[in-house]
This record gives sequence, structure tokens and C-alpha cells, in this order.
Amino acid sequence: MKKNYWDESFVPPEADEFLEKVKNEFAKSFDVDDKFLSSWLTHHGESQGKWLRSRLSLATGGLLGLSSQTYINWAVVCELIHSASLLHDDVCDEDSLRRGQSSVWKEYGISAAICTGDYLIAESFRKITEIEQGWHQTILLKLLSCSVKEIIFGQSKDISFDTFEMSWQQYMKMAINKTSPFIALPMMGMFKCRECSIDECDGLKEATNYLGLSYQYLNDVENLVGINQEIFTDIYKNHPNGMLIKIIDKLDRESKLKIKEDPKLLINHIDRESFQEQKININDLLEDAKQQFHRVPVVVQPVLNSIKDEINTRLESLMVDKQ
Repeated sequence: MKKNYWDESFVPPEADEFLEKVKNEFAKSFDVDDKFLSSWLTHHGESQGKWLRSRLSLATGGLLGLSSQTYINWAVVCELIHSASLLHDDVCDEDSLRRGQSSVWKEYGISAAICTGDYLIAESFRKITEIEQGWHQTILLKLLSCSVKEIIFGQSKDISFDTFEMSWQQYMKMAINKTSPFIALPMMGMFKCRECSIDECDGLKEATNYLGLSYQYLNDVENLVGINQEIFTDIYKNHPNGMLIKIIDKLDRESKLKIKEDPKLLINHIDRESFQEQKININDLLEDAKQQFHRVPVVVQPVLNSIKDEINTRLESLMVDKQ
């Protein structure tokens, strides 16, 4: 069963004031006059997430006193680009399920998934042009372009390395590139439009880097439990996984050679103690993130704390499952 930790206990009320408006605008972007693309989009849209990115945008924009017209549209943009990334990620990772149902590439083919993702990327850029303040458009177009490039850099590392070749430093860089922009983007767009200081923007970047790394790391641990995804796919498909990298690093050379010949042997090294070690590692990353929170405007700090709390709650629930 899918667990939804991101609820009213974690986000400021500003995050939900215009959420229905965002959902309606998002749905309009899925309404296309092409029966094939429409079918693919409908299938993909049936597995909606927690609207985390839009809520980050709404909360940050509202707390910073920006125009609701700007942050509502930006929230839709962030959801569109994230939705596109999920379609492409499923193809790259060969994941058959997306939020409990068959992924688009599995249902309709790889070409359909790529076309659908490309459409959503194009739509995200078009949506920015609906923002009434022209200088906000310019700022957000540049930010979106740079963020998409950063995500692609991370994905290129993800598909080019395997667990046996990747060092922890390489993993961190990959995870930060791949995951952090989706946390930073909704908030950074509002920081830029509000003309926050360089130090405030740098503080947000540092904090979201640690949060993004924690988020990806936790997702890797969950893969070895089978929470919201097929269990052990990172082992079976030889995908980079932070927990596996940590485990392999402790093995002797002979054990590493055996596992490289038969990756399924890694399962024998996954035990309660290894999960406890990962909990400590993720908690340390969350504390590193927290050390940066003071650098952002005080009024926005609850938003960062909400992300930290969500990750921590998922982590605690995971450890209960592994008792």
C-alpha cells in the first residue's frame, strides 16, 4: 500500500490555498487534441503523486509575498517537468510500475513514453509564458533550462555507472544532480522572483542538495525493502544504489569478485544491522541540511523543515518495518 506522509502536518497552510487551482491548470495541459498522445497522458495522469513540488512553490511564493498568478503557474510548471522526468526515468531504469500501475513505456512502448515526456517538457516551458510579469518569465525560463540540464547530467551518470564501479563521492554527485533540482526548483524560482540575496539562494541550494541526496538515498534503501516499488530491482538491473555502495565498500576483495559475478549474492549481506547503519547515514545528511536552514529567510524555514520531517518520517516508518 502506498503511504502518503506529505500531508497537512508537514506543510504551511499557504501550500494548499491554491492547490485545486494548480490541479485544474495541470489537467488542462493533459487535454490534447491527439488521440494517441491523449491516451498516453491519461494513463500517466491516473497515477498522481503528492503534489509535493507544487506545494513547495505555493508555500514559498505565498510566504515571500509574491503574486499568486506567478506562483500558481510556476507550481504547474514544476509538476509538469517532474511528470516528464518520471516518464523518461521509467524508460531508463526499465521500471514496469509507476505508483502501483503499469508505466507508460510498459503499457504503450518506449516511443510512446519518450513522446509523452517530450510533450510535457515543451508544455512546461510554454506554461511560463502565461505568467503576467514579464521579468518573472525571463528569470524562470533560465532557471528551468539550467535545472533540466542538471537533471540530465545526473541521469547520464545514473545510466553510465553500476554499483560496483561507483564510489560514494560519485554517487553523491549523481544523486544531487538527479534529485535535488526537483526540491530546489519550486522554491528557487520564488527566491529569484523575490530577488533574494545571493547568500539566501546559496543557502537554499546547499540545503536542498543535502535534502535531495537524503531523498534519493532513502529511495534506494526502500528499493531493498520493496516500498512503493518492486523489491531488489537495483540489484537485478545493476542500478546505482547508495545502500549497496556502502555495503560493498566493507567487503573483502574475494567477496566483491563473487558478487560481481552474481549480484544476487548481495541480498545475503542486507540485514538489520545494515539498515540501522543507513538510518544513521541519512540522519546525518538531514542534520547537514538543517545547518543551512538559517541562511534562508526565516519565513520560509518551515517549508524546508517540512521536507526534512517527511524524509525523517518515511525513514522511521521504514525502520519499524525492519524490526
